[in-house]
Amino acid sequence: MEMVVCNTCEGKTFSALFSKQSPLGEEFHIVKCKSCGLVQVNPQPSLAEVIRYYSDSYFTQRTDRGYDNYYSDAIRSEISRVFQLNLTDLKFFEWEKNYKQTGASLSSLDIGCAAGYFVDYMRSKGYRSEGIEVADGPVRFAREKLGLTVHQEDFLSWDKGFQKQYDVITLWATIEHLHKPKETLEKIYRHLKPGGCLVLSTCRYGILARWKGPNWRYLNVPEHLYYYSLSGLLSLLKKLNYKSSVSLSYGSGLTSKPNAGFLFRMIKKIADPLVKKTNQGDMMAILTVK
Repeated sequence: MEMVVCNTCEGKTFSALFSKQSPLGEEFHIVKCKSCGLVQVNPQPSLAEVIRYYSDSYFTQRTDRGYDNYYSDAIRSEISRVFQLNLTDLKFFEWEKNYKQTGASLSSLDIGCAAGYFVDYMRSKGYRSEGIEVADGPVRFAREKLGLTVHQEDFLSWDKGFQKQYDVITLWATIEHLHKPKETLEKIYRHLKPGGCLVLSTCRYGILARWKGPNWRYLNVPEHLYYYSLSGLLSLLKKLNYKSSVSLSYGSGLTSKPNAGFLFRMIKKIADPLVKKTNQGDMMAILTVK
């Protein structure tokens, strides 16, 4: 691992927040940039050090950081429910209606597409949809089971000539995993058509995260490297020349549990809409336009 400058502002001084052990017993330090406030893992593990945590079991065996069979109909249904709710709340369908393009059908690219569920959804809407993903298992599933166009590439080294431009690019729960999120947002901007939109979601470092500290549900080290505040991410997008951003936050921190008791279910039923209404959730989603 090596100490890196802050990815947002290139700051070199940090305030220590706490440390946390990974499932493999490695200790990682969570710090806050003194210049811009971005919370991050620093020193930072290399991609080779992180990739060990993304075995096929990450997608097939339920843990506090993975999925209970990502390829199941139940998980696919829940993921689809969430992204369609986000699209509605972000007024994506209004943007889509007002977006004027002539000629061929609209195009989309989902970065970090996993098994391709959103790629498949956009294809069903008539888009020329593509995905990009590095993990072997999800790419095989997307190609062989769903018949999707999915590039098994690192986005930052893919299509360096910017030959392809898209009407819609998405980053669903992906940016927190990236070693170079700012550079990724810059490259996305160049791959968007004028007036095209970027939709992204990520965990949000806010009141709930500060309250829970190292026990926060999204503090998964080293898979999650960066923890943005809503204002910090909106500010970064503005500096990168994105405009007309719409945002929301959601998620009370009460993760759904199989066979949850009546009291838990009642508290969750109250807390989830409350944090969404007060904009204090620990997840966030943003739609922004080039």
